[in-house]
Amino acid sequence: MKAVILVGGQGSRLRPITFDVPKAMVPLRNRPFMGYMVDFLKRGGLSGAVLSLGYLPDPIQSYFDAQDLDGFSMDYAVEDRPLGTAGGIKNTEAYLDGEASVVVNGDVLSGIDLGQAVAAHQATDALATITLTSVEDPTAYGLVEVDHDMLVHRFLEKPAADEVTTNLVNAGVYVLEPEVLGMIPAGREVSIEREIFPELQAAGRLRAHVSSSYWRDIGTPRSYLAASHDVLSGAVGAGEGFEYLQVDGSVRREKGVKILPPVSVAVGCVLGRSATVGGRSALGQDCVVGEGAVVEGSILFDGACIEPGAVVRGSIIGPHARVGENAIVRGLSVLGAGCVVGEGNVLDQGVRINPGVVLPPRSMSF
Repeated sequence: MKAVILVGGQGSRLRPITFDVPKAMVPLRNRPFMGYMVDFLKRGGLSGAVLSLGYLPDPIQSYFDAQDLDGFSMDYAVEDRPLGTAGGIKNTEAYLDGEASVVVNGDVLSGIDLGQAVAAHQATDALATITLTSVEDPTAYGLVEVDHDMLVHRFLEKPAADEVTTNLVNAGVYVLEPEVLGMIPAGREVSIEREIFPELQAAGRLRAHVSSSYWRDIGTPRSYLAASHDVLSGAVGAGEGFEYLQVDGSVRREKGVKILPPVSVAVGCVLGRSATVGGRSALGQDCVVGEGAVVEGSILFDGACIEPGAVVRGSIIGPHARVGENAIVRGLSVLGAGCVVGEGNVLDQGVRINPGVVLPPRSMSF
């Protein structure tokens, strides 16, 4: 059985990072997210995957072309225009050999047991089985009601607090029979959630499988940062030889540097005198943390530079972005590729700076 991985979206909720980096390739513990996705599918016993690609497909293909997948096949179906979730699945049909398939959203980090989900599907007459998980705040998601036989009863799209009848949400993992692909019109944008699943539900051919395993959508800065923290701490994605303190041997550390686990510091980084790095942080290749600077609970993409005395807490710093001397970036702020935060600025409360923007020294405070 093969998987279809839906990675065609533009990742608009994760901008400005995704202006330059496809969401599927954002790093977790200095490894692209898609690496964890392939591990997930392999653990479920799948033989290969078809990537349904659209936005920024080249970096994803280049990554897999350079990997040894140990017999796990990888094919690519690239959209020439947006086709939606169902249209993206339809676009992979030629690679699926007329067999049942697993479909996964390309922004879900999960510990779900795929083998159990497939077995639950095969034990019924369902044409599709949708995996559900429970969440603390049901109002932030589309909810799915099921009956005692696990037949899907109703969909509720982001209900108000007084309309909540369940805390089960779509976990973005489906098992589909080939007949479902036959229901999807070719060549146009189609939503599986809004068009295909309701039709299957009305026919009594849509069932659910509930999982209590780890699950997180990485599509927003808050959830992406939380996923990074979870991977760094080993809560998910911890492979053989996992270490809380992952510092490449090439990293240059000046006198007085503090590195506090869990942390990941990639090849070529430079940590200046008395700098502090830790508190669930990941530094990509060739990052620089200057003298006395502090990086805590954050993600630094390749080539990011944190100048002397600067502080970065709970934020995301894009490729080759620079935080100037004594500047502060905190509170889930996000810097796009190549942008510059000049000396003495304070960014807080989820500020997002687009790629290439330069904030002059002490020019503004948020």
